Amino acid sequence: MEERACSNMDKYSIPNLARACQILKLFSRTGGTLNSSEVARRMQMPRTTVLRILHTFCDEGLLVRENKNFRAGSELLRLGLGAMGPAHLRSVAVPTLRGLALSTGETSHLALLSGDKALIVEVCDSPHPVHATSRAGTLADLHASATGKVLLSFGLSTSAEAFVGTLDLRSRTPSTITSTDALLAEVERVCRQGYALDNEEYHVGVRCLAAPVWDAHGNLAAAMGITASVASFPKRKVAEMAGHVMSAAMDLSHRLGYRAAKAAIGINS
Repeated sequence: MEERACSNMDKYSIPNLARACQILKLFSRTGGTLNSSEVARRMQMPRTTVLRILHTFCDEGLLVRENKNFRAGSELLRLGLGAMGPAHLRSVAVPTLRGLALSTGETSHLALLSGDKALIVEVCDSPHPVHATSRAGTLADLHASATGKVLLSFGLSTSAEAFVGTLDLRSRTPSTITSTDALLAEVERVCRQGYALDNEEYHVGVRCLAAPVWDAHGNLAAAMGITASVASFPKRKVAEMAGHVMSAAMDLSHRLGYRAAKAAIGINS
């Protein structure tokens, strides 16, 4: 995955907003309280400008005023914890991913929704020397990958029909779903059976299967899946592999605080 450096976007920078961000970073570095005069001195900014910024942050809950001093507010802490979410998810997921790789003999991975792609954030390789895999940081098409189909089926805040209409349904292999109607039918199937299958739709000779991971609030947290060659993962093993993947995904869900009763879901090959 390629990241574009922020320095290349200087022409879009908003100076006043940049100064405000620098003030928040100052509070983050110090970890204590500061008054407006100290902030103005350290930032080499007019005190009246600093005061307006500080009071705006207080209104938004990012800072709290204590007499003449200011400190980090609860909303700033929540933002920080929210930003740590993916890293926490990855660290919690690794033992389950390793267990899934061992139980199936295939490479396991975890993916998050990133715009209109599935972002693979963690991978545990198959114990076998020869295996199919994508590396962490890979962006996969939602319509052609198993984890992408799970994210598309369970993770949208808008209707699937509206979102699917915005996707580029490019053909990766002769088996790739390339029509909106067919993809919407696939979404319904995934929701009904509780897992998604990539049947040589992204790469010829590669079969993948994924299931949803839920957070403590019952929302989709991620998609967990396996990647295998069609030789080691033939169609007759779909039900078996689905059982392993769904069980592992539910185990991770419970680790994340999901407490809904484990429902019996019919697994059809």
